[in-house]
Amino acid sequence: MEMNGLMGGFYKFSVVFTRLVLLNIIWLIFNFPIVYLVLSLVGSDFANLQTSGMLIGILTPFVFFPATSAMYGVARKWVMGEGDISIVRSFMTYYKENYKRSILGGIVFVLFWSGWIVNYLLFFEQQSTLFIVIFIVITAFFFTWNAYYFSYIVHFELKFIPSLKNSFILTVGNPFSTVGVALISGGIIYLSLSFTFILPLCIGSLSAYFTFLYFHKVIQKTMRVLEMMDQKLNLSQHEEAID
Repeated sequence: MEMNGLMGGFYKFSVVFTRLVLLNIIWLIFNFPIVYLVLSLVGSDFANLQTSGMLIGILTPFVFFPATSAMYGVARKWVMGEGDISIVRSFMTYYKENYKRSILGGIVFVLFWSGWIVNYLLFFEQQSTLFIVIFIVITAFFFTWNAYYFSYIVHFELKFIPSLKNSFILTVGNPFSTVGVALISGGIIYLSLSFTFILPLCIGSLSAYFTFLYFHKVIQKTMRVLEMMDQKLNLSQHEEAID
């Protein structure tokens, strides 16, 4: 029996919220070594900070990236209209299917982010406010590229290099969606840090859902443009053949 009105809205919200929380918990469980190291950084001295930071960097490609790609895979199914799925089964399927590309992408992005953070510590921190703002804008762009890479590998069955390249092109070619992803993800992170009880609930799953939603809209728009170009090309060739 379908519920309408206030009760129906509350029921739908509770279903969506439960799915987000469950997916986020599974994601955190698979990231337990990194979560533990991050929590251990609280109140640590500089030596422990360096050691834990190195361990996190080493673990990230093999732990964080496969788990996050699997989370994006489940979010993909929700965006595509497949709400009634087994979250655990779908998570494990995407985890296994994209494990290799996730690790390869993780190695590239960890090296990239490490270099970017070191550059900030050595250079940008000593610069004016304008440079700091530019740094934040570029960081948001790179963050979206990273997020689109997760979306790309769960949506397309392409090899590592094409996935990395195409996700970069999508990020560059669609600045409005790039800004949208960065703002929404940044807002979720800010709220989660401000209200720490949100952290274990849906910080990862909510960000993955909205990122893939933007990604899917960009892909659909791109496909429509390509179809229109293909139709114009076929029409032009047909007219030339008639002439």
